Amino acid sequence: MDLVHDEHFERLLSLIDIEREAERAENERKLEKMPVQAREALGKTVTRLVITREDYGVGGHVLWVLSRPSHGEEYSPFQALNQGDLVSLSFQDSTISKVRGTLYDVDQFEITIALDGIPPTEEPPKGKCQLDVLGSEATYKRMKKAIVSVQQAQKKEVAHLRDVFMGATPATTSFPAATGGESMDPLPATAGDDAIVWYNSLLNKFQRDAVVKALAAKEVALIHGPPGTGKTTVLVEIVRQAVAKGARVLASAPSNIAVDNMLEKLLDTGLTVVRMGHPARILDSLRHATLSALVAEHPDQKYIEELDVQRAHLVRQLQRGHDRGMGWDERHSMQKEINKLWREARDLEFSIGKQILATADVVLATHGGIAKQIAKKPFDLLIMDEASQATEPLSWIPITQAKKVVFAGDALQLPPTIYSEEAKKKGLGITLFERLQKIIPEEVQTLLRIQYRMHETIMGFSSQQFYNGALQADESVRTHTIEELPGIQPSTVTGKPLMFVDTVGAGYEEAWNDLLESRENEGEAKLALYLYQQLRDAGVPAKSIALLTPYVAQARLLKQMAGYDEGIEIGSIDGYQGREKEAIILSLVRSNDRGEVGFLGDTRRMNVGMTRARRLLIVLGDSSTLSRHPFYLKFIEYADAHDAHHSAWEWIHQ
Repeated sequence: MDLVHDEHFERLLSLIDIEREAERAENERKLEKMPVQAREALGKTVTRLVITREDYGVGGHVLWVLSRPSHGEEYSPFQALNQGDLVSLSFQDSTISKVRGTLYDVDQFEITIALDGIPPTEEPPKGKCQLDVLGSEATYKRMKKAIVSVQQAQKKEVAHLRDVFMGATPATTSFPAATGGESMDPLPATAGDDAIVWYNSLLNKFQRDAVVKALAAKEVALIHGPPGTGKTTVLVEIVRQAVAKGARVLASAPSNIAVDNMLEKLLDTGLTVVRMGHPARILDSLRHATLSALVAEHPDQKYIEELDVQRAHLVRQLQRGHDRGMGWDERHSMQKEINKLWREARDLEFSIGKQILATADVVLATHGGIAKQIAKKPFDLLIMDEASQATEPLSWIPITQAKKVVFAGDALQLPPTIYSEEAKKKGLGITLFERLQKIIPEEVQTLLRIQYRMHETIMGFSSQQFYNGALQADESVRTHTIEELPGIQPSTVTGKPLMFVDTVGAGYEEAWNDLLESRENEGEAKLALYLYQQLRDAGVPAKSIALLTPYVAQARLLKQMAGYDEGIEIGSIDGYQGREKEAIILSLVRSNDRGEVGFLGDTRRMNVGMTRARRLLIVLGDSSTLSRHPFYLKFIEYADAHDAHHSAWEWIHQ
């Protein structure tokens, strides 16, 4: 590998360290500000813990095993914790203020912490303590391991992909490049379409083209999927075609919700699919497909349960032995037997898991959740969904497991979350998807153009601003409206597919929420909920509506003001990519005399927010503030052109 490429990977390694420290510092800073109850609700804090025993791990690490006496909870307090999380323990009744460590093991009733450095005292502190999650070390370690593996190129497949992805070796395909035509236009049928027996006969010409290019690509293909264009549907067809040819497929994405989205669609195909990852992070309806569930159903599980019962019995004996003065030799012997039983059970579980994964047609996991159970033999095909939301180091984790990669994403939607501005500026903000878009040939890239979600008026602004007008609304959605749904009564908010409700002059000033370090706007929140109620009164079901906002403080304010209204869904744009509703009410919040729009200036976020609605999009904002940014000025002009510009005064004081 040449020096320039080596420098690229060395830089990525340094950026991983910078980002890791930035995330840790940010979590510690927020820990000092956020109330305990709020952190506990987010799964970032566990209170009322007690240390039940001390142990030693590999390399002599001191381990503290903690549990929490039950107070009648119907859930495990540890369900949001993960092995590898960086944590801090704080003690109320001890001279030790805080101890830092790493989550070594997590089960339903206990967690084990590996302490950082030398233990603070000879004996663990007594009394209750609080655990706070500072971040996850595991994913950072996996990223660094993947980057080093790519540098050293121990697998020939990885070395070849590395050279292609760095532009040193050209990407190849099994059919000749199409000549002429617009960039990323569909290939002629002679390129392979006619030879394919389609599982999904409803795919449009752009979707079929994406499948043909992906199957013909030798190393890599890129699928650009604007909102609503059926990107996941295309990926499912590619997977089915590949498996039919005998390929083993790994499907991966940066978030659990994106992986679950693929899993849900693949379960309908009849393929043997296995979802890796902690069941607590996976949708209830999909947990039966997890590796944990499949291991639990294995015939050898009965023997594992017997080992665990024996271990639990010995643990109880050991605990009673402390009270009756059991000798050190006897305690040591019993602890060795406990450890042996635990290891035997876990080794058998691991072996069963490897067998299940080896026989699966498709294995699904988050990029960071790809663990050591994955076989050493590389997968024939890696499908990477939401590829524009993963940093380059994160993307390399699954790539090291594959011979060929199909990326699917949209660089014009939300980017990866990055804590360090320094790391972002030095290159961590540039995704592998974005890099490849510029260096691999158009013959292995496809832009999906027909969207199946939005009314053409809702789609139009996004198409103009982000996709050069290339998007087309399928006839099935082109003119559909909210009033066409059953039981809807016409009203002032259901007559048009797009409404910009202008709050200028209404006195709805934005405010800064110091606790959440985010913006909120009480007047705009009240108006959003009023318009929501108007939709409900018109007969629109609560499940068909979502209230979205770019600001977490505004989302929380909306939730507080809405109370316990049944079925109401409120969230931030960042958590809504890939989802849709019949009606979206979007609160932009910003209203100030300086014309400042803050991070609304990242228009990719608005591309996501404005394209979640199927039949009705209502945008609330102050035109005086927003119009000073060229993007929002164009949106206001677009609303004017479609007779969609309304004043908030049409509803205020009604």
